[in-house]
Amino acid sequence: MSSMSLQGSLEVFKIPDVLTFLHSVRKTGMLTLTLAEKEAYIFFRAGSVVYAASNQESLRLGPILARKKKLSHDQAAEIDDLMLRSGGRFGDIALQKGVVNQSQLDDFLKIQSSEVIYDAFVWKSGDFAFYDSIDLPPNAVTISIDLANLIMEGARRISEWEECLRLLPDSSVAFRVAADPEAEKITLTLDEWKILFLINGQRTLEDLCRDTDADAFQVYRLVYGLLANKLIQVVDDETIRQQIADFTADSTFRETPDDTSLLIAEDATLTFREVIKKTVAQLLVMGGNEAGTVIPLIENEYQIGRHHDSHIQLTDLGISSHHARIFRSPDGFVVEDLKSRNGTWVNGTRVFHSILKDGDQIRLGETDLRFETLFEAPAERRADSQSA
Repeated sequence: MSSMSLQGSLEVFKIPDVLTFLHSVRKTGMLTLTLAEKEAYIFFRAGSVVYAASNQESLRLGPILARKKKLSHDQAAEIDDLMLRSGGRFGDIALQKGVVNQSQLDDFLKIQSSEVIYDAFVWKSGDFAFYDSIDLPPNAVTISIDLANLIMEGARRISEWEECLRLLPDSSVAFRVAADPEAEKITLTLDEWKILFLINGQRTLEDLCRDTDADAFQVYRLVYGLLANKLIQVVDDETIRQQIADFTADSTFRETPDDTSLLIAEDATLTFREVIKKTVAQLLVMGGNEAGTVIPLIENEYQIGRHHDSHIQLTDLGISSHHARIFRSPDGFVVEDLKSRNGTWVNGTRVFHSILKDGDQIRLGETDLRFETLFEAPAERRADSQSA
């Protein structure tokens, strides 16, 4: 029968100190970390970390693989459904379906355990307890993690997190994309592009953390990087509308190596044109004062509203001054509500952020529009990036 041999507060004993102590006395068992609804479990064998798990959805293997672009969200959902219906482990099913090979799966299991611990490193409070001789869960796959590297990376993240909070102290601040970025060639990771696509002049830092798959620490780091490079600006006047930034084919996507030796390095470099799905589309106004109007979608972004500075101006009184925007993304055109009074609706469902498909019916106020795809091709991928 297991017994608790160590417990305390993370405000008094920091996680690096706890991990180092358990390693030095060669403990075997389970360390539990709790903060409000968050829970993390770290398993030791003779002082070595061999497994970690969390109750946070973002730290499951599926979301991690999706964030690392090793499978799509649809593939992750399909595997989750198979797990519910037939049982089994996510990694095993991904392996059977050919999503990853055994070597990649081993690496990502190591990443998952590392991310569970890194997440806890930036907790400001919470409690810990160690239970002797608790066995691993039946479905756990043991790994070997170098504790010194783990603590060094975790300590660096603490430092960066504190720096992010110092530099971005107000989670209610909103950002807009700089209309004229200073850099001649914009070189960003895919995660940075995704954050940039979400920045619309109204979404706050808190909103960005909520609306992405990434955790708050990653969002703060990405936003700070974009801000430091003058690609985005703080909105200091609520009446400022989002301007379209000129990201051309010279803008590039680079998949950078992860910031720890535990993770997998990626070397693919793609142009902005290769990241964005080629879509030629239009909006057809189906009802309202502008019925019959065809609006070609040839630019990267359009704002829709009653205000005269909107790229697509509609006179419907049920439409807000800056009601919604439509923009290109790696998944095609996306419609996004700009906190409008009457909302944005797609096929009868109110949405805040929705990828558009051919024939989708968009309703703004009393105006109906139909999204029509004239031509669509997947984002280009160079042969070397496909084989990576």
